[in-house]
Amino acid sequence: MNRNFDLTVGLLGKEVPKSSSKIKWKDGHTTILPAVYDKHSINVCAVVDIPIIQYLAQCPVSTPDSPYITHLSAHDIPALKLCDLAGDSLSQNKPVVIRGIGHHNRKEELTAEYLDNYYAISPKRVRLIKLSDVMARSIDHTKVTKVEVLESFLESINNPKKIQCVLDIPLAQTSLPDSLINLDHGIAHGWSETMYDVPISSNIHPENFTVKGWALVHHAGYLTYPHHDAEGSLTWVRMEVGVKFWVVFRPKDRQNDRKHLQDFALKLGNFTENQAWIRANCDAEVITLLPGDILIIPPGQVHAVYTPVASFATGGHFYHYGCMHLTEMSRYLDVVAGDCLTNQNLHNALETLRRMMIAIPRLSLRIPLFERSLLALCIMVIQGKEYRAKGGLMSAVADTETAPGSIDIARAILTHLGVTKRKTAPMLLYKGDQFARGEQITRTELDKVLTTFTSL
Repeated sequence: MNRNFDLTVGLLGKEVPKSSSKIKWKDGHTTILPAVYDKHSINVCAVVDIPIIQYLAQCPVSTPDSPYITHLSAHDIPALKLCDLAGDSLSQNKPVVIRGIGHHNRKEELTAEYLDNYYAISPKRVRLIKLSDVMARSIDHTKVTKVEVLESFLESINNPKKIQCVLDIPLAQTSLPDSLINLDHGIAHGWSETMYDVPISSNIHPENFTVKGWALVHHAGYLTYPHHDAEGSLTWVRMEVGVKFWVVFRPKDRQNDRKHLQDFALKLGNFTENQAWIRANCDAEVITLLPGDILIIPPGQVHAVYTPVASFATGGHFYHYGCMHLTEMSRYLDVVAGDCLTNQNLHNALETLRRMMIAIPRLSLRIPLFERSLLALCIMVIQGKEYRAKGGLMSAVADTETAPGSIDIARAILTHLGVTKRKTAPMLLYKGDQFARGEQITRTELDKVLTTFTSL
């Protein structure tokens, strides 16, 4: 399909300053470089944002033959197989791009009427939002949000003096497309299949359910700095209006060195101070998302996003049995430096992970389980309090009615996996390629070990 690769058309002097510079990306797109001027007429984006964007624009384009990112077409693959292929790739630490799975007209413009018509985000309702402002970020990157009415944000799209975004509009009615909805093992198995065994009796944080759907709205020229998403969740995003350049990073080597992987994430989070190290130790690919495209990234995937035109996207977070080794490593990083790595704080992980553990004795044989992934899940369940994110609430790791049963199941599984006092679970997990999911587990043997947990 023909499209205009010059994404600056119609922006200059209207949504961005008329004097805004331009940059060309490897895939042929031309975009503006952000410009917000202070009272001294200095572009506050010049020191951090623009150098990062210049680096991102030089990164290679992700193509269907990439060995590190899986590209799928929703038109060519049956729904059940699409879900299985996506899950298999994600468990191997490969982001998944699916083209043509959306349903909205590409010609739609981002307006209050559009949000009202398609997403029940009413412009007449007083809707308070957490808004991130580029000018505020340039002054203090730890204090970038303020409370504002969404309608005001939409009106300021046409204000060349502002670049803003809204990170997480709650959109609980949104979920993965039907063909992918069962990728969410936390909801499909952890919550849906454990209510008989462990009825809910304690106060449950609403994020266990609300994080499965949210929306993002950005002005033209907004750069989301390199980061990974909180609490070891997988993240999916679908472009509805506009364009985004998602850049995913990976270490060149030393995947078996957790300290190096920690440094990798920390240094990317402070790009301008570590450019030489990043160029020497990191590879990256650019994924251009257009309306109707979906990107799913595995837990802990460090990524940056540049939004060259006013854009609206939907998305959400979820958990997957095949990715638990990546979830564990991501949550480990949250403990060490969560306040400078993630773009938001979540409080739902432990309760969902414990219910996923409780579901395993009755889990369908269709769901493959892998040694390192299952080992990681057991560790997170048993040592739940040790994974409280830096700056996180104690209530996020509190024991509930799921603690005793999930821990008993986890201990039985660890024994089956060969864990002893001398050969501890962390010793096994921290050895070897930290991105590897391990060998697939023979379910008939595991099920025999867990028979006592299936009695009615």
